[in-house]
Amino acid sequence: MNMPLIRFFGSIQFAVPLLGSIAAILVGATIYEAQVGSSVVQHLIYKSPWFGMLMFLLAVNLSISALTRYPWRGSRKVGFALTHIGLVLIIMGSAGVIHLSLEGMLPLREDEVGNYQIRVEGDLLEVMTPEGEREQRDIFIRPDGSISPSSVLGVSLLGYAENTVKTVSFEDGGKVANLALRLRLSSERMGQDVEQWLAFAPLSYRRVSLGPAELGLMVVESEEEAQEKIAELGKDLGRNYFEAIATSSGKLYYATHSAQGFQSGILMAHQPISLGWADFEMTLEEQLTHAQIDRQIVPVGDRTLQGSPAILVETETGTQQWLPWGEPTAIPTPDGEILAAFTPKLFSLPFQIALQDFIVERNEGSDSVAMWTSKIQIQDYHQQVSSDRTVWMNHPTWYQGWKIAQASWNPGDLRQSTLQVKREPLWITLLTWTGSALVVVGIGTMFYGKTIQKILSRYPSPAVSLGENNLVEN
Repeated sequence: MNMPLIRFFGSIQFAVPLLGSIAAILVGATIYEAQVGSSVVQHLIYKSPWFGMLMFLLAVNLSISALTRYPWRGSRKVGFALTHIGLVLIIMGSAGVIHLSLEGMLPLREDEVGNYQIRVEGDLLEVMTPEGEREQRDIFIRPDGSISPSSVLGVSLLGYAENTVKTVSFEDGGKVANLALRLRLSSERMGQDVEQWLAFAPLSYRRVSLGPAELGLMVVESEEEAQEKIAELGKDLGRNYFEAIATSSGKLYYATHSAQGFQSGILMAHQPISLGWADFEMTLEEQLTHAQIDRQIVPVGDRTLQGSPAILVETETGTQQWLPWGEPTAIPTPDGEILAAFTPKLFSLPFQIALQDFIVERNEGSDSVAMWTSKIQIQDYHQQVSSDRTVWMNHPTWYQGWKIAQASWNPGDLRQSTLQVKREPLWITLLTWTGSALVVVGIGTMFYGKTIQKILSRYPSPAVSLGENNLVEN
């Protein structure tokens, strides 16, 4: 055994730079966490192999430092050993909490029967090939948008977007006749330039509301019928509208009404029509005769547009597709469809929790919130147990090793509450508490052991005093 090397790992010369490095990492991790969130820091730092190795080396240093001072005689050495052993136990307990504990959020509503699935940290990607092969993997999204792992079952994970929206357009190539018009509504004064599709099918695109008016599309058999429709629209002066009328031969007419009056004419491509709504103009950009709908997911940087997160994937044949969060998606390939889903990571509890009542207490004379309380019912059908509990801030309840605590609430919906559900093995809790107790006792022994011994030495023990009294009496 190489004793000098062992002594070095237990020396103060090794401990100081090691502790300095760990302290610097913890400070940096705290600052970084404020920018990217706790889940990213947990994955990149606290759960990383290199940070685990640093903590292992610290535990080795503390253990060797205590063992090299054996036998532990005197209060200082005993206290030194107890403190170091306690710190080692705390490190072991902390590692157990990071890698073995389970924690998640459980949303509840009063009007629901209950919930047993908690949302835990992380996301999942599930892929099923046309042959029926299926794989589900935990994925981690880095702050730069890259994803680990880089592929799942032959599907490459190219990137991540925090905010995506669904767009709908039309393309030619449909099997049946279906008229679709791509219109552009623009206003130089308002600084607006909006594109809108009108289509005979689906029905929802035959008539849409846009800006100051309603847009519509009619399809008629002949030009005479088109003129009749225009005449009818000329009598409808109670609203703003733009109506496109198409004949079976493909000729297009329009009719529009505004505060400036009614007008109509032939609708021709790339020729702006002044609508009379401020300085708005309508332009026909494209006309399709056999249109089919094309839905796409597009990442946007505009935070005013509320979208959903999505990941960009690519199949082995080169087909790229955005997978919106929480929505299964079919990706077409020459061999069939690949089914893929980017979903939250859920864990099923062995019992169900139902919210019976959510109570918000306010400070007297004001609307400020003093306390919020969830009255819940734990329903364990396997054990045939039904238990009513109450949880509020800093007052959790426990059931079969699970800690159930109040996490948050929705001020806009007082029938909703979110609980935090957490579980960690009992031995981890015992390690942490035992280590903390040993550190406190060890520090007290090191600094106050001699003083306590001196105080006790001034008073003879009861057994000795009794013996002396017996001798005098005899």
